[in-house]
Amino acid sequence: TAAALLKSADASLADMNDPSLITARRAITDDIASLSSVAQIDYDGIILKLNQLSNQIDNLRLADNDTDGSPMDSDSSELSSSLSEWRVNLQKSWQNFMDSFITIRRRDDTAVPLLAPNQDVYLRENIRSRLLVAAQAVPRHQEETYRQALDNVSTWVRAYYDTDDAATKAFLEEVDKLSQQNITMDLPETLESQAILEKLMQTRVRNLLAQPTVSTAAPATQTDAPAAAPQGE
Repeated sequence: TAAALLKSADASLADMNDPSLITARRAITDDIASLSSVAQIDYDGIILKLNQLSNQIDNLRLADNDTDGSPMDSDSSELSSSLSEWRVNLQKSWQNFMDSFITIRRRDDTAVPLLAPNQDVYLRENIRSRLLVAAQAVPRHQEETYRQALDNVSTWVRAYYDTDDAATKAFLEEVDKLSQQNITMDLPETLESQAILEKLMQTRVRNLLAQPTVSTAAPATQTDAPAAAPQGE
């Protein structure tokens, strides 16, 4: 991390024991304090929780969408034996005839949309897909994509699954918690020590290049000429 790199740089400057570096070390200390005050985000933990939710989808129970409401007309449909009530009997006979073709059920605004047979398999896979999108958005810090994917998951689960079931309640509770989680950190745009360290490195490099090159070659030694062989008389 940036804080770890700054600490390493400060340790290297301290080893130089150079008083002229105090300004750079002070800037490094300020930057470390600034980074330490930023709230840390457990990105790996968020991704693991999203993966756990994906594994729990098969445990969710679909909502029962085949429940009948109370009949619209609660009056008895039995015919009377009294001839004086022929009008009522005729009306009931007609109603019984119509009921054999049309069934009226009460439904409110929260009624669960119908799913075709085996369509729940595609629904579960779509939910898994959105959880995967959310997980991929975490390391990329794509806040809008992350929240939109979790909103889709929450909407679909509440629409098609039994929200009174304990497993569904726990699932939605975790989704709601994750949707409130920030995946971007409010880091400082610049570090005070960056420009100082860059200037310091440039100065050090120029000083090294300006130093004269010292020859390390050993001087050649003059070898004695071999003595002339004595000539005989």
